[in-house]
Amino acid sequence: MSSADGAFIPAAPAPPDVTPNFEHPESSSHQLIIVSVVFPVLSFFFLLPRLYTASFILRKWYMDDYLICVAAASALANAILCIIQSTMGMGKHIWELDYVTFSETMKIMMLGGAFTYSFTTMFIKLSILSFFLRFSVDRAFRVAVYIVMFISVGYSVPQILLFLYVCTPIGSYWDWSIPGTCINQQAIFDAGNILNMITDFMILLLPIWMLRPMRAPLTKKIGVLLILMAGGFVCGVSLVRMITGMTGANNPDITWHYPVNLIWCLVEQYIGLICACLPCLKAFYKRFYPNLFLFSPDLDDRVAASFPFSSFNIQTQPNNNNNNNNRNGTDSDVNNNSGGGSSATRDGGRKAWWSLRKAGLLAPSSAGAAAATGEDRRGSREGDASSWGAGKGGSVDGEGSGAEDVEAARGVRDEKTSVGGVVERGG
Repeated sequence: MSSADGAFIPAAPAPPDVTPNFEHPESSSHQLIIVSVVFPVLSFFFLLPRLYTASFILRKWYMDDYLICVAAASALANAILCIIQSTMGMGKHIWELDYVTFSETMKIMMLGGAFTYSFTTMFIKLSILSFFLRFSVDRAFRVAVYIVMFISVGYSVPQILLFLYVCTPIGSYWDWSIPGTCINQQAIFDAGNILNMITDFMILLLPIWMLRPMRAPLTKKIGVLLILMAGGFVCGVSLVRMITGMTGANNPDITWHYPVNLIWCLVEQYIGLICACLPCLKAFYKRFYPNLFLFSPDLDDRVAASFPFSSFNIQTQPNNNNNNNNRNGTDSDVNNNSGGGSSATRDGGRKAWWSLRKAGLLAPSSAGAAAATGEDRRGSREGDASSWGAGKGGSVDGEGSGAEDVEAARGVRDEKTSVGGVVERGG
């Protein structure tokens, strides 16, 4: 610390073979600042379209939307704290840093940095898992999602509140001149990192279970799976961060090596945030960029056609008598085809498909859209530009009017939409 006469007292002595440079110390803090600025800005290009979709296209906020907002606010706070730490010596060698500044940096790292990081990762996972719950394929799947939620909260809360019990008294963690006792912090960090990796892999694999009723060629499942599995793609970054934290655990030059760990923490948070937003962006891009390859109607038709019930006879119903006949015939076919197993399996994935469609991840086939509107779309290119829900009064480019366009954006079935010969009435 600095003495009364202003003498510089380093936070720790330099190694015998090192000569400290107090006037122009070596620093890597600029790397931490760059990451702390670039990734929050990048994330807004994914977060804002998601919130726009919930507010103006779907016109309904789900629980996962609220949770991702909390995660985004916490991640931004964490990035700001990293910038503050970089201006207070984080990135310099500990022996070239005065003791008072070192103590303040350690205080911010424990009270703010550890809190916001664990808080952010927990809410990102909860948002992704809440998004999965929208589909409710079957009871077993929902139970599995709640179990992963329980594990995520269970290991995150002790890390969020780590500052309360890491050292006694608390101040001895950042002010080494205060006598005190501390627990094995590295053991807590390692346990949290392992559980973090386990839950990441669970989140990565859950969509495979959710889409298991979808009887379709593997190539046609990949598109939907990649969208839903986006939230688990952060596994690789989490692994790198875990290895980085473990390898530098015993390095006494904490202010020099720790910025690398902070950088990977920021990358992990914001990659997770971006991946959590990806599955919710399809409705946005279908509204404003309907011809984009990944969201094109042709691709949606191929994916929708992969479901067994979408290949049933879908046709325009001329009158109510034919509607009733077709309804009876289809009910009989469905009953004959239903066998053992879960309800999700017996209905050939129908419930899963409708849930995906309502979430904006799938579109009805072009034939289905034609049946909904009573239009003859043979030989018409306009039919290929139809997005999901572009039925009566619906608009592909978002220029439709009234409640009909709202219902179309939500993917709600039109009054005369016929799937498998069954006339679905009402919204």
